[in-house]
Amino acid sequence: MVEVSSLRQRLGTVGPALLLAAVVVGPGGIALSTIAGGTYGYTLLWVPVAATVFMITYTWMAARIGLVTGITFFSATREKYGDTIAKVGGIFGFLTILSFQAGNNAGIGFASAALFGVGGPEIWAVVFTVLSAAFLWLPSLYDKVEVIVTVVVGIMLVSFVATLAIVGIDVSAAARGLVPSFPNQAAVLLSLGLAATNFSIAAAVYQTNLMREKEWGPERLAEEGVDSILGISVLGLIVMTILLTSAAAIFGTDAQVSSAQGMAEQLRPFAGPAAFYLFTIGFFFASLSSLVVNALIGATLLIDGFGREASMEARPVKYWATAAMAIGTIVILLTRSAGSPTELLRAAQALAVVAFPLLGFLVIAIARDESIMGQYKNEWYVDVLAGLGYLTIIGIIFNYLQTVLAGFGIRLLG
Repeated sequence: MVEVSSLRQRLGTVGPALLLAAVVVGPGGIALSTIAGGTYGYTLLWVPVAATVFMITYTWMAARIGLVTGITFFSATREKYGDTIAKVGGIFGFLTILSFQAGNNAGIGFASAALFGVGGPEIWAVVFTVLSAAFLWLPSLYDKVEVIVTVVVGIMLVSFVATLAIVGIDVSAAARGLVPSFPNQAAVLLSLGLAATNFSIAAAVYQTNLMREKEWGPERLAEEGVDSILGISVLGLIVMTILLTSAAAIFGTDAQVSSAQGMAEQLRPFAGPAAFYLFTIGFFFASLSSLVVNALIGATLLIDGFGREASMEARPVKYWATAAMAIGTIVILLTRSAGSPTELLRAAQALAVVAFPLLGFLVIAIARDESIMGQYKNEWYVDVLAGLGYLTIIGIIFNYLQTVLAGFGIRLLG
């Protein structure tokens, strides 16, 4: 009886980290991991591996800020840098989330159209945006969101791990894939989007708000540290598993990884003829959970940045979350003739890193500030990991900008 109770308590504490999973294992994470493995084999494996380590680092720093200070991230920002920086940070966080939101709307429309076989993706995106917006206004929202996320995580973990166990891994090729490299220019943009899905600075920052939702304090530092590592690791493992599975099952075949049917081929060794339905249903629920969680994160950061009540039950948060969903749907309607939904997913995820330079700096600065964190300020090794994560993303962004500008005859480096 004690063991059952202990297990329930452990699952409850992992909740905040798993909630961030709805952003990591969203439609962008699934699609881009599949495309990366199906197109380049194991070559880009280093991207989700590094991004997961850095995501754990930043999530844990943000969680520590929330646990030690008892206030939200932008409240701490306001104390250290003033009201203007807090507002700018909130706006940047919201804009970043909007980039993900367009991808989530595209994902759920894409999955629904493929699953039901009728109607276009944009029609289904509108339908589920309306339903998800209604869900936002339910009471005790946090508990309901955690249930959805847990179901999604379970489906994805079982399906892809079982498939990978069947198809196996080319160990030597996978080992070579841990060495950072870009096979071509297209891989740079893909890597940027893949990094953004695994290393969402906005989602990490939101961890301070989740600590406040749970009303936890410094006494939970050790336990929440373990839970942050566990929760994010599980989701990073799923993304890596998807890439490994698609590399083993799709790479070198004629499967079209930009279509639902092509992506589903990676599950055929495990599910046989049911692979398409298993993949599409998992993709659908991943999109649905991300549609809700992502909007809540963006709205919370925006409201928090402006110094207003930023809990899930606060009406301003629900209003802005609804607005984020609506904006994502409008983007889908405006770009419905722009090509494959997976292209929108790829571009949207890449754009999601625009807020990283500011938010990443603020997380590091606050977490290592002794006047705010006291004895709980960052240890040196956390600073090292955080710095490496910061430089990695800045490097990928710089590489991407250099690639884009080169198309206009402009070189950032002589």
